[in-house]
Amino acid sequence: MKGIIMVSTGLREKKKNARYKSIVQKAELLFLDKGLDNVQMQDVADAEGIGIATLFRYFPKKDKLIVAVAVANLEKNIEMFRELASSSHTAYERLEHVLDYLTRDDQLQNGVKFREAFESYASFAKSPLEDIQDYIDTQKEIAQIFMSIIDAGQIDGSIRTDIPVKETLITIINAYGTFGNNIALKSPISYLEEDIAPIHQKRILKEMLLSYIRP
Repeated sequence: MKGIIMVSTGLREKKKNARYKSIVQKAELLFLDKGLDNVQMQDVADAEGIGIATLFRYFPKKDKLIVAVAVANLEKNIEMFRELASSSHTAYERLEHVLDYLTRDDQLQNGVKFREAFESYASFAKSPLEDIQDYIDTQKEIAQIFMSIIDAGQIDGSIRTDIPVKETLITIINAYGTFGNNIALKSPISYLEEDIAPIHQKRILKEMLLSYIRP
């Protein structure tokens, strides 16, 4: 009997986690389509095919759901960042690969669009969003992954050591990611000439940033 209870409890937890993930996925699609302010909790419940009371058991407030979507959005990239940061390439090459990954087209369509909307939403909130620390902690986890590239660069000599390496690498990653995402999102309306297409701008900026850290 005891074993049966344990199995049943584990199954309930798996179903709960699956439902949680499904709600977050549905909510992200709705937020991207209609905007954070325009989506109501009832919209999410309808999309998931559950009652509003069930939704509130998972997310008592809309802000908690918004933050959960934001955290899941960041977490999608963590495994790839770990893979890039721990590869057998030099630290310099790993950083180059991270920059390439940050501006892949498939990253721009949904992830970047939502994160920009979320961070704008959070910055205008009258008080800090509930659970916002979860989002901050996920950002820190990603930053720690990048820090491993710094350690490798100091060992293999592929990155300059006469500059504040930590600050420089984080600045490069933030600057390149933000710039690359920005121009790609605006490209349909802002960059009509072939010689200033986003792909050329990203290549030039990447070369400029990487040349600064090259020994």
